[in-house]
Parts: sequence; structure tokens; C-alpha cells
Amino acid sequence: MISNAYSYYMTQYGNRIHSKYDTHTKIQLRRASGKVLKVNSQTPSYKIDFSVAAQKYAIDLKEHARELSYIAQDLSDDDNGQMTFRKSAQSTDPAVASAEYIGDGSTSDLPSMDIVISRLAESQVNTGNFLPSGGISLAAGSYAFDLNINNLTYEFQFNVSDGDSNEDIQKKISRLINRSNIGLTASVISDGSGSSAISIASNATGVTGIRPTIFNIESSDAKMISTLGLSNVSQYPSNAVFTVNGEQNTSASNHIAVGKTFLVNLNSVSAGGEPTTISLSTDGDAMMDSIHELFDGYNSLVSIASNRENDRFSGNDRLRREFTNMTRAYQYTLNSSGLGVEKDGSVRVDNNNILEAIGTSSLSEIFSGLNDFKNAIQRKAEDIAINPMSYVNNKIISYKNPNRQFSDPYNLSAYTGMMFNGYC
Repeated sequence: MISNAYSYYMTQYGNRIHSKYDTHTKIQLRRASGKVLKVNSQTPSYKIDFSVAAQKYAIDLKEHARELSYIAQDLSDDDNGQMTFRKSAQSTDPAVASAEYIGDGSTSDLPSMDIVISRLAESQVNTGNFLPSGGISLAAGSYAFDLNINNLTYEFQFNVSDGDSNEDIQKKISRLINRSNIGLTASVISDGSGSSAISIASNATGVTGIRPTIFNIESSDAKMISTLGLSNVSQYPSNAVFTVNGEQNTSASNHIAVGKTFLVNLNSVSAGGEPTTISLSTDGDAMMDSIHELFDGYNSLVSIASNRENDRFSGNDRLRREFTNMTRAYQYTLNSSGLGVEKDGSVRVDNNNILEAIGTSSLSEIFSGLNDFKNAIQRKAEDIAINPMSYVNNKIISYKNPNRQFSDPYNLSAYTGMMFNGYC
């Protein structure tokens, strides 16, 4: 049962990038614990549905609710909690340099910057000798070599059986390196004329310190190394060279932070030395992106309740009604902001209608109108994330004593685990 839930979580959500809201202070953890205890003290004792389908349903609810809650927090002003738009970066030529705004939002009039890229950071590539693919260059037996990377040495051993061709051996070594997960990618390449070679490339780029290479390969069996050409460096690593507002810089990576404001990806060399300008997007563009982000997250959560396959769970219809009642209560506000309300409780985002609303109202008026709805869906998302199990097929065993409410440790363990992430 547990392995099914964890396997589903890791498959669907294990690769998500953690948010800054995944870390908490002691006060925030104490507040979250208090919410859990309060919910538990008011909840009847249930016989919980632990079927695989119910586990998947609860995980989907919890993860989408958590994501929506984080989006709402990100679009809230730290001082007064009012809705604000997320500042975003724009590039005049994303094919050369793309950017992401990583500032704290305290400055709205950041100057733009011009980037000229002279050279990208390169990885190290070792290309072995091209040998006849079907030929046999190594005798049957056991072989080994040492691979040094990041000041660590790894020993690789492989066997050559009678009849193993050069290509068989090259593929065998490639699999060994790729499965080791040490920051290298190996493959077998062909020259188009019946010969093949092993290619080994570092995932990292650039040069640090005085060493000209990122990795090196050596062995006491010099004949094996020379036959396969494992130590042949065909491309040495190099640093990126670029200028920011005329000032030259170098970097071992093509992903750089500039002034704690922008995270810039260097994608290609500037043609003809023409600069690419990175700046904050205009208010209208940033507002549009923020509205799309908020309602994409909300609609994603609503889609779980709208999925008719989830009607097998007794609480799904209740959840769907909660969404439709919430959007109905804020329908006038949403419509006046250029947004449409669908029957299932989702919100239709139409750029033309939003731009028309922006043309008749100020940005502050629109965001002020959406603030109450943002707060409502954030509260709902937090409630779902704390106790997603309340929407599955739970059969009530006994109700709480209305005169003396207390926490049930057995019920508590059924859903508090849903709060945790990074299962491993």
C-alpha cells in the first residue's frame, strides 16, 4: 500500500522543483501543527478508503492544492498581503540570452542591461579511437580503469567475452559510465564507414583552478587504454566569455546570476557582437502573466474534481460544489476583471477581455478586486493540502463528543503524512 503511494508520488511529482515556501520557521511549523490538531479534534472517526485509486486521488488533491497555495503566496505583498503581480524578466533575443527575475521585488525601476556573448562555456569531451565495429581488438578477459572527477576516483571493471566485438565493448563501457551517475554521459558514435568510437562528455562546463580538464581516465593496462582511446581529449572545457554593459566577465557555467536580480541563461554567441537587452517586463505584461499563473493553478485543482472518474469518491461531488459556490460568490468581480466563470467552477482567462478591462480600469483596481478571490482560494487550497483524505470514501464510525473535543492519534496519522514532500 505504502509503496504504491510513494511510487505514484515519485513518478508524478518527484521531479518538481522545490519552492522557497517548502522551508518554514518554527512559528510557521507550530501554526501548521495547530491547524492539523484543530481539524483532527473536530473530525469524526472514519474507516478510511486505502485503495490505490483513493491514494492517487488524495495525492493529486494535496499536490495541486499545495502548488496553488504557493502561487497565491507568491502573488501576495509581504507587507499587507494584498495581491500584486510577479515581476518577470524579458529579453530582446531569448535565443541568445534568456532571463528570469530573482529579485525580492523591492525595486520596480531596475535599469536594463546589455549582454554580448563572445563564447559559451564548453564541457570536456573524450573521443576514443574509431575501430571497426565488428572487429575484435581486445582479447577475452577482465579489464579495469580509473576515472577521476571532482577529486574523486572511481574504478570501473568490465569483462570481455569470446566473440565480443569492438562495438560490444564500447557499449558495455558506455553503460557502466552512464549507470554510475557521476556527472558524465557516454555514448557510442559512428564515422559512417563501419567504424565506431566511445564518446564521454562531462555534464559540467568550464575550468576551475589550474587543472585544464574536468575528468581524466587512466589504467595500469596501458594497452587497453590506448587501443580504445579512452583518454583522448577531443574538446577541452572552457569558460563563457561575455560582457554586461561593456564590462567583461567570465563564467564556468552558462547559467549566471547578475546583481542578485536576474538569472541569465547564455544560449548562443551574439551574432556580429550585437547586444541582447535584459529588463523587467512592463506592468501590463507582468500582470497578464500573474493572472494566468494564478488561474492556471486554480483550474488545475478544479480539474481533479471535474474529472468524472473521481465521482467514485463520496467527497468529490462536495468538493466540486465548493468550487462552483466560491466562483459564483465572486462572479461579478471576476467578470469585471475580464475573466469568465465556467459551470464546473473553473475560470476562463481571455487575454483580449483582460486587456479591455485593463483599458477601463487601473492595474491597482483590478488587482484589488481579485485580491479577495485570491485569498479565498488560498484558504481553500491550504485546507485541502492539510486534509485531502476528507474527500475520499470515508465511512463514519463514531462522532466526536460535542462537549469535549480531543485529538484522535489514529485519525491524525491518516493524513498528516500527506503534508510532507521529498519522499525517499
